[in-house]
Amino acid sequence: MNPAIPYTYPGIGKDVARLKELLALGLCTSGWLAPPKPALLNLACGRADETGVLLSSVAPLAEELFYLGIDLRPAEIAEAKARWLPLAPPGWQLDFRAGDASRTDRMKQLPPFDLVFIRHQNYWHDPATWLVLFKNALGSLKPGGVLLITSYFDREHELAMACLAQCGALKLADLHHPNARPLPDAPKKAVDRRLAVFRAT
Repeated sequence: MNPAIPYTYPGIGKDVARLKELLALGLCTSGWLAPPKPALLNLACGRADETGVLLSSVAPLAEELFYLGIDLRPAEIAEAKARWLPLAPPGWQLDFRAGDASRTDRMKQLPPFDLVFIRHQNYWHDPATWLVLFKNALGSLKPGGVLLITSYFDREHELAMACLAQCGALKLADLHHPNARPLPDAPKKAVDRRLAVFRAT
């Protein structure tokens, strides 16, 4: 899937192309294979720039799938809808909703998911909220489903992994991105610097 609407910021197209390579490596390392009709959840998705590469990495040949992105910010969700919904092929149900990604346990209409994705988690800004979000993400997985997270910083990534371990998650893969794009606003910050894959136990 290629976005019909250009990305908001310069460089995002190249970032998501690099993310696709990282996702492929992470899923291969973890040994996870998508089912024929996967259900995917993208939490705190923002503009959901990664939607196309996430879908093409996880389920390029699926005839049916369900994909849901959730974020607090209505403007970003509106942009995601405008970019991705017109490109959904027949049998692919794509949806984006403005809502609190840490409150999925209260969204009773949601199905269980085969894969949950959280890009650029920012655990150290609000550890209590991320604890709830991680618990709910793991609780929303089908048996054998996986949770993937990426991080900007090594230390924040390690804190998030420790929190997930506390939640009972089993780490299947933890990768350093060799081609992550450095960002100038903070030392040792890079786009998708780390990727980890977990399974609920």
